[in-house]
Amino acid sequence: MKGIIFSVSGRESDRFFNHRFPDFENFSLKRFLSLYGLQLFFICSFVFGVVWGICSYSKASKEFLSHLDFLFVTNLENRLNLTAFECFCSSFSSAFIFIFATFLLAFTLWGVPVLPLLCALKGYGVGVCASYMISAHSITGVGFYILVVLPGTILFLLAFVLALKESFSHSLLMFKSYAFSAKTLSNINLKSFLFRYLVVLIIVSFSSVIDMILWILFANMFNF
Repeated sequence: MKGIIFSVSGRESDRFFNHRFPDFENFSLKRFLSLYGLQLFFICSFVFGVVWGICSYSKASKEFLSHLDFLFVTNLENRLNLTAFECFCSSFSSAFIFIFATFLLAFTLWGVPVLPLLCALKGYGVGVCASYMISAHSITGVGFYILVVLPGTILFLLAFVLALKESFSHSLLMFKSYAFSAKTLSNINLKSFLFRYLVVLIIVSFSSVIDMILWILFANMFNF
């Protein structure tokens, strides 16, 4: 009996260690790009904007940065004086401007070329914000950005990429509908589109709450 048990367990262990995971073995770059290529494209546009913002920060004037303060964190002193509700409103309003612009571009024919530029603009603001904190506050600014600003930014980026994908696809459908006189738009597509944007707004609201909590809890711990 012991021999049978050990032989059976040995076979099971061999099967376990010799098992090939089909997800990695059957990985297809073409299939991956067909599923996530659009999201990857917008992430690349965002990264391009971040690099652009970092490289151009040294050439930006104080007046120009002050004009960007309602969209991005370019004045840390003013932001630290905000209450919890004001911090939430500031974070949500700046995020909502980009989401609302993305939503409107979904119903235009020029949404396809403009949406990547809008994504790069958001990345530009993130790059400027990071450069501002690092250049103004050195190591303290790096820690502050990673602990306080970055979590909400990453969560917003997730919602922003989802919104960009939906708007890009919808704008492309509109272009095909007008160009080829095809009835590609339907009430079902519109309902699905609006529902997904509702999910996007929920994620944006959650990112603003996270941003508010981190600012209230940790912002005053740093000496600027």
